[in-house]
Amino acid sequence: MAVIVSGLKAATMMIGIAAFLLFALPPATAEPTYMALRLPQGTNGPASLAFDRDGAGPYTGISDGRIVKYDPAGRGFTDFAFTAATRNKTFCDGKNATVDANVGRVCGRPLGIGFNATQHLYICDAYSGLYAAPPRGGQATRLVSSAEGAPIGFCDGLDVDPNNGFVYFTDFSRNYQLSNINQSITSKDRTGRLLRFDPRTNQVTVLASRLSGPAGVAVANDSSYVLVTELISSTVTKCYLTGPKANTTQTLLSGVRGANNIKRSEQGDFTLTQDLRPVDLRALRINGDGAVLKNVSIGGPYAGGRSISEAQQRGSTTYIGSLDAEFVGVIVQSGRS
Repeated sequence: MAVIVSGLKAATMMIGIAAFLLFALPPATAEPTYMALRLPQGTNGPASLAFDRDGAGPYTGISDGRIVKYDPAGRGFTDFAFTAATRNKTFCDGKNATVDANVGRVCGRPLGIGFNATQHLYICDAYSGLYAAPPRGGQATRLVSSAEGAPIGFCDGLDVDPNNGFVYFTDFSRNYQLSNINQSITSKDRTGRLLRFDPRTNQVTVLASRLSGPAGVAVANDSSYVLVTELISSTVTKCYLTGPKANTTQTLLSGVRGANNIKRSEQGDFTLTQDLRPVDLRALRINGDGAVLKNVSIGGPYAGGRSISEAQQRGSTTYIGSLDAEFVGVIVQSGRS
């Protein structure tokens, strides 16, 4: 009898423990769902993404020189803006300015993009500099083609400070263009620059030079610094704008191979991408001190060898940019992370 009672007590205890584990522990993280927002036929390369003040988008620049806007009501991506005054739809639509500089000079090739508070869209055109498109879209106006006497050779990353309207952008290289970016990498080019455009005065300032492939830029929530990803040197550089360290730089992270665009998150930290093909594609979340908060592998439609250039999180959804994919990737995380 004592054995039976003891067995019942043990069974009751085990049931209690199982019930505690069932209700007290968090559920297993669900696998993410991947979706693809298809670009217009014959195009690719949604390298950078932006959303307007109302949350509409994504907007992105594509290989034939257009900036397009996604319409979730069923129309997909539609034309929004363009940079090159010489752009002609008959000639340009479907062309690839990513790999052909001659096409780029005629049709444009928008890379980094970002909205300001008045819904003007700032655009880094890889071949001709910094532009701004009006809130309703259409032809953009060129704002900057050179800085301190040197042409903008390869306009790439861009971010707009929501506090003061300053536009931070990168000149990837003074020696190489987008169409021969691989040569800049193999030569370990160090002619890149970080620049700031003041829309109130139309003045451009060089904040840092001798950078090694500055691909992305993101300004801090309090406007005290910007972070720059250097693709060639595999580093993240912190450029101080205010305080006792103003006008100085510091290597925040090193060994970040394949570092591309970097975006400020809604929480004030930063997400950057690492293109480690053929091994892996990753998104890193870091804070302003360089601590890695999250390190996530990107799979789904990118597992077949396509590149990634940007990861931008909005709520539980992450949007993925690429220099060669025919779509904007969307990752929906339904479980706890």
